[in-house]
Amino acid sequence: MTQSPQQPSGGQHMPNGRPRPGAPTVAPGAPSFQTQPRYVDYGNPRAYDTSMRPASGLTAARYAPAQIQQPSQALPSSAWGTQTRRVQEVSQVAHKAPTTSILTWIALAVLGFALIAVLGLSLLQFVVFSSANPVWWPVTAFLALLSLLVIAGVILLADRWDPQPLPLLLIAVFWGGAVAYGLALVFNTLNGMVFFALTGDEGLADRLMGVISAPLVEETGKGLGLLVLMLLARRYFNGPLDGLIYGALIGGGFAFSENILYYNRFLELGGGEAVALTFVFRGILSIFGHAMYASFTGIIVGFVVRKWGSLLGFLVFLPALIPGMLFHATWNFFAGSPSTIVMIAMFAVEAVLSFLWLCLIGLLVWDESRLTRVRLGDYANLGWLTHEEVDMLATWTGRREGKRWAAQIGAKPVMKTFIRESADLASIRQRLLADGANPKVVGIEQQLLTRLTENRRELLSHVR
Repeated sequence: MTQSPQQPSGGQHMPNGRPRPGAPTVAPGAPSFQTQPRYVDYGNPRAYDTSMRPASGLTAARYAPAQIQQPSQALPSSAWGTQTRRVQEVSQVAHKAPTTSILTWIALAVLGFALIAVLGLSLLQFVVFSSANPVWWPVTAFLALLSLLVIAGVILLADRWDPQPLPLLLIAVFWGGAVAYGLALVFNTLNGMVFFALTGDEGLADRLMGVISAPLVEETGKGLGLLVLMLLARRYFNGPLDGLIYGALIGGGFAFSENILYYNRFLELGGGEAVALTFVFRGILSIFGHAMYASFTGIIVGFVVRKWGSLLGFLVFLPALIPGMLFHATWNFFAGSPSTIVMIAMFAVEAVLSFLWLCLIGLLVWDESRLTRVRLGDYANLGWLTHEEVDMLATWTGRREGKRWAAQIGAKPVMKTFIRESADLASIRQRLLADGANPKVVGIEQQLLTRLTENRRELLSHVR
């Protein structure tokens, strides 16, 4: 294992290990292109650094602070930095997808079967207990699927910066559509019976169930999916954007199964016109409702995980449910109003909230790119990357220009791998700062640094 970088004496480094701006940072054994490495501050690193936390208490890291190690040998100069204006032949390298654990695939299979079982029970219930023609069930399922596809499309756009493995995204959808929905169906029914026994009024019991039971039960069930994803793949749950992505997909899966239930119910009560009207209200005007509620929980958990580590991420779970529950309860409270004016105001507010939520997604994507730039800047300041490469890997413009250049010389798969793995490396670095130098995570960092070096050498060797 390579030794930790030696820091110059004389107070040239800040307490968190980052060199002070303007300080001499010549490191022993630095690569030839970094024999006079220059410090570049890529923003406000203290906004993301956690190495100054107290040494005790819940905010303390379990492991010692994680230091960036020096490259074991001089790395070749950057193909990106020296060849961007040249078009030469570069061989293609197979695209490698992010790896996931066996437990992830087992969970995906189990949840997939669970969702199939939920849909099967829904179809059975429709055929046995509904007076409507069974041919309508695929229609209602298709209408519910349309809304899910829109939500998934928005989330996939948000996930472009640092894509999550597809199995984890599917687990989020399946959890919402099967587990969270199943828990809500059971406990909301039981709570409705309790409310009816206490009040003796069926209408009041339904209203209490919608305002009290539904927000508590449904948001808790959806939020538990976030904890499962953290346990299965903590490596890919590294910030508020990840939390939003997983939370929104869980909410989208939940809305998919619930919408089928509502469409079938209104089909029996009012026929095709009632289904069309319900689709407009639920599938269009309030399409992002459940996705937003669950994403609020994911954002809070993700922010705490990124800033203070995994332990507090689990401990903050219950408080993180509160915003989603409040929004959900407020919506259900006004949804029971018979006033047309109130209904119009509800959907107007929902439209504004949906717009603000989409703006929040854009803000979190920008924040994620900023974090990538800060963390890759740490590696560039110690010689793993050039600063030109940081500009390419951590900005939308740089990525676009890099892929365009690579496509011209037939190396686009190499460049895509370089970009994706560099974003993964930045996330791992942030996790090491939050959780400390966990040996398992340090090993992942070393693997990614090895891959980074191989990608750079591959580009350079073929360019030459």
